[in-house]
Amino acid sequence: MRINAGIYKRHNIYMTNLETTRETSDKVRQAIFNLIGQYFEGEVVLDLFAGSGAMALEAISRGASKAYFNDINKKALAVCKKNINLLKIDKPCILLNYDYKDAIKRIDKESLDIIFLDPPYRMNNTKEIVEDIDKANILKNNGIISFEMAKETETSEVENFEILKEKVYGIKKVVIYKKVGQN
Repeated sequence: MRINAGIYKRHNIYMTNLETTRETSDKVRQAIFNLIGQYFEGEVVLDLFAGSGAMALEAISRGASKAYFNDINKKALAVCKKNINLLKIDKPCILLNYDYKDAIKRIDKESLDIIFLDPPYRMNNTKEIVEDIDKANILKNNGIISFEMAKETETSEVENFEILKEKVYGIKKVVIYKKVGQN
């Protein structure tokens, strides 16, 4: 697996190789960044179900200024740390080892520009996850959520969010939500 674009373009990164983790392929990762924007100017991102951390690493490579990496699996988090060190990233990278509900409580209010979600497919409670993020109020207005899910998963409308895009890539679907503010 490798970084697709930015300052770490073509650098290989480690995969978790865990049965509980599903890595986002280079092709799908590139497609997601085509949907949300190719390059960034100092955004703060959260990779909530990080695995190897590829999504947050890609965002940093493309100009994000800070990244949170969260995974409940300590082995996956160790791979994130290994990848951060491999790339010699000098931007703030915060590693969190919590269930997603606990992780979002540990992030400052309205501090995030982009959240990457790729939970295990058995967690098909997509609406609840986005609602939990909204309740925690960690995403700025106009912030983006990139949500990867099984293609069969029903896309949920969520209050305070607009669905910008929805695309299927093989066995997964990517839904891009934008926070539109409180009613």
